[in-house]
Amino acid sequence: WNPVTTLILGANIVNLLAVMVLFGPQNLWQPHTEALIRMGALLPPLFFQGDYWRLLTYGYLHIGILHIGFNLFALSQVGPFLEEEIGPGRFFTLYTLALISGGAADLLWRGAAMIIVAGASGALFGLIGFGMSYAHFRGGARVRGQRNFFFRWAIYGFLFGLIVPAIDNIAHFGGFITGAALGYFVANEPLHQARLTRPWMTLAYLCLIATLLSFAWMLVARNGIGLL
Repeated sequence: WNPVTTLILGANIVNLLAVMVLFGPQNLWQPHTEALIRMGALLPPLFFQGDYWRLLTYGYLHIGILHIGFNLFALSQVGPFLEEEIGPGRFFTLYTLALISGGAADLLWRGAAMIIVAGASGALFGLIGFGMSYAHFRGGARVRGQRNFFFRWAIYGFLFGLIVPAIDNIAHFGGFITGAALGYFVANEPLHQARLTRPWMTLAYLCLIATLLSFAWMLVARNGIGLL
């Protein structure tokens, strides 16, 4: 099985259920702005006021069941192969760094704009970018056979972002570039040497600690969040 992919899927579902329980079942389809802000969405003005934890929590929060359904379906398609290929430590590090990069790209591009950012798509595009780059540079018939698979997902994702309004293409691009860069790096290292695996596991644990601390910070800050 794929423990990291499974846990990420579960965390997103639990977060959606938490929004429904805390703010009402109507938030299943279109969460209220207050619910999104209090549950960790990335809102640039609040980030620049010190809510730095939002750069991680936003990726586990979705704007309704259709949003989460599409993203989790995509994760279930692209995640297992990559996790099996590069290992859970590298996979979770990749996912987290792509998630952060997607949010950071939004902050750099939009500044302090009053735009709510939520969802795992920045991280997903990081996985897709990684898959394309890794499959291209790694070599081997089995891995290169996956290159077109990731390429198709990239085309679908970017076209979807151009056609459907309110899709965050900036976060997609930020995650994709980070994933592609990491794909080139990982493709050129031995995957199963202990001396290389241990540093990745250390990074993965640091990413996990940062994620858990961000949610703890959110829980402490949630009741004191002032809505702009």
